[in-house]
Amino acid sequence: MATDGGGDPAADPAGDLWRFALALYGRPGVSDRCLMLQDRHGCDVTVLLFAAWAGAARGIGLSAQDLAAARTAVEAWHEEVVRPLRAVRRRLKHGPPPAPSGRTGELRAGIQAIEIEAERIELEVLAGRLPAAAASGQPSPELVLANLQLVVPDLEEEGREALRAIAGTAYSIGSAIEL
Repeated sequence: MATDGGGDPAADPAGDLWRFALALYGRPGVSDRCLMLQDRHGCDVTVLLFAAWAGAARGIGLSAQDLAAARTAVEAWHEEVVRPLRAVRRRLKHGPPPAPSGRTGELRAGIQAIEIEAERIELEVLAGRLPAAAASGQPSPELVLANLQLVVPDLEEEGREALRAIAGTAYSIGSAIEL
């Protein structure tokens, strides 16, 4: 992925969020935790990544209203584009015949690439829903965790532990890398 070589990350929130999401999701254990929250609790992982970025990279604590507005902005896209692409990609892993095969594996890889681009578009929309910088403070693991708990409230212990781990990793990324 190309960047413009620097400058103010506030000037490109969508690019900043995309880089943060890739860095966070690529860390060991994060994708498994995100997928567990998605599959067991209906979590929109892009909204979760947005909330982590707001707290870890921007020092912004989201309100329930902020999160509701962000979800509303991407809800139709997520339901009508991202989820159907994911469903087809997942279905091709084991069937229907002639899947799985080499050819259907290639098709599945192509669908995955399109799914990722659809998620990137969703993240771009979410970046535009970031509350005003005047509401920002200092990033902290607690701030990140509070944002994540708004995305997926009322979890069992395994889910709460997943959020704590994601929050800690997000905070370390937000404070360690130049976005």
